Amino acid sequence: MARAGRKRKAGARTKAGRLIAGTAVRIDRGTAELRLHRARRAGRLDGAAERLWQQGRAEEAVADIGAGDHGQAVDAVGRAWLAGLLDHPARDGEAMRDAGRVLFKLYWAHYAELAPSGGLYRELAGRGVVRTGASGNIERAAQLEAALNRRLAILDDCGRDVRRAVESLCIDHHFEYGPAWLDRLIAARRAERAGSAEDGARMQAALLGLAALA
Repeated sequence: MARAGRKRKAGARTKAGRLIAGTAVRIDRGTAELRLHRARRAGRLDGAAERLWQQGRAEEAVADIGAGDHGQAVDAVGRAWLAGLLDHPARDGEAMRDAGRVLFKLYWAHYAELAPSGGLYRELAGRGVVRTGASGNIERAAQLEAALNRRLAILDDCGRDVRRAVESLCIDHHFEYGPAWLDRLIAARRAERAGSAEDGARMQAALLGLAALA
């Protein structure tokens, strides 16, 4: 008696009869531990997820926080956006976040020799967004400097407090945590209580500057 052959796999095929591979793109969101750390920095980790994590049940804790874009927590302006602190009546929060990151890129492209070490800077440098060799190309260096100066002039027109707040949020070295005033605001929002008036004023100043840049 003949043995039955292997069952034909289901799915679309080419004219030659070959199975067409699926085209779905798998998005790598990082390990459960990494995603939980990012969610914590963004103030998106609630008590239940925190307890699961402490019990060694990271995968379950990640399921609780959902599939949000916690990778945005790689810098301060991203954490502010994730926490809902970039809400503005006339500007889109994502556009303001991206405007802050453009400022970061231009600043550290111009001052490459003083560039900080950190996750976001390494990622940008690796992708060629921040070029340490700009000083070797006089024309490109001049273009970057002009683009940076235009943005700094806009911030100066908004006032000293605005420029300082935007620099603190977008330029200073706050890749993993900080600035302290932002961390306090995120913690307050997570606890569903009001932050301090001083911290709120800094956030409002940063919003004013980012809205002008967006």
